[in-house]
Order: sequence, then structure tokens, then C-alpha cells
Amino acid sequence: MTRRPRGRPATGDAEIITDDAILEAVLWAFGENGFDGTSIREIARRLGISHNLIPQRFGSKTDLWYAAVKHGFRHMDRELVLEGERLGDDQLAILRGLLVRVIELNALNPSLLRIINAEASQPGPRLDYIIRKFVGPAHDFLENWVSDLAARGLIRKPPTGLIYFLINHGAGSLFVFPGLASKLTGDRRKLTPATIRAQAEQIVSVFLEGLLPR
Repeated sequence: MTRRPRGRPATGDAEIITDDAILEAVLWAFGENGFDGTSIREIARRLGISHNLIPQRFGSKTDLWYAAVKHGFRHMDRELVLEGERLGDDQLAILRGLLVRVIELNALNPSLLRIINAEASQPGPRLDYIIRKFVGPAHDFLENWVSDLAARGLIRKPPTGLIYFLINHGAGSLFVFPGLASKLTGDRRKLTPATIRAQAEQIVSVFLEGLLPR
């Protein structure tokens, strides 16, 4: 049997596996294992491709991390834009719907939130990148939206950073740490899109109730 040269992609590797499929696997790996604990060779093994194929497409491990994080945020941004278009013109209803959708997206794919949690515990250039490119712009967008609602008397304005933490790292912890969440809440239902949606709507209802004018 003729053996292919070691380290070269198997025939069809490049055609079969898409960049998005690789980045989804990489995002999961970084979320589960952190930057230092992630092995490109192990990701390639799980995908059934040559270990050289990933560096050939994306470069170094650091380059791969940036590409995966960008991929994850791009997917979230796309979903939130679609949700905003679906919700109509009521600004308070849009805010409610977008907060629900953020929780849903974090629940369905918690890898991005796990990466942020890991990087936030050891500040450095990767965390700076996340804040500069993604969290910062999202914070500014939310600040303008909430300020407008408050100026119109529809809500009482909390610190925008508080909204970010409660919705992402507060509500998101239910899905990033499911074992702990099930013990504290007593909710051991299997996570499905329907149960996630119900939990997200309940969380946002409690949150927005506290913002309504008294």
C-alpha cells in the first residue's frame, strides 16, 4: 500500500472540511481547555484531518485563536441583527428581544463565553483584543440604546456594564456551569431550544422589571 508523505493533507481533506467547521471545533477546544491547554494536533485528530492542515490555513496557534474568536462573535452579531430586524420598531421590545437572544446564543454555544471568562482571569493582549473589537463596541451600542430609553422615561438607567455582566456572565453561567446551575436552581430538565428560551425570557423579565419607572 502506498503511504502519503507524513504531514501532508490526505486526499480530499481540503475539499471536505470547511474553514467554518474547523473554526467551530477550534472555538470549542479553546472554550473547554483554555489557550495553553488546547492542542492543534488533538483538534485535527478529532476532525479526522492532517495536523498540518489547520496551520496551513490559519497560521500559528495564536493566529488560530484570533480567527476562532472572530468567527464566534461574527456568528453572534449576525444572529442579533436578524433578531433586531424581526422585532419591529418598539425600542423597549427590541431591547428585551435582543437580551433574550444573547442568553439563548450563549446557551446554545457557550464556548465564546468560556473563552472570555478564561481570558478575563489573566489580562493580556487576547483580552484586550476581545474588549477592543467586540465587547467595547457592544457596550457602546447598548449605552446609546439604554440612554435613549431612559431619556424617554421608559426605564431607569442602570450602569451599562452592569447589564453586560448580568446578561452574559450572570445568566450565561446557567449554561457555562450546568452542573452547578442544576444544583442551585433545582432545574434538571434537559436543555432544549424551548427550555433555553423559557429560561432566557424569565431572566430578562426579572431584569427588566427592576428597570421600569416606579
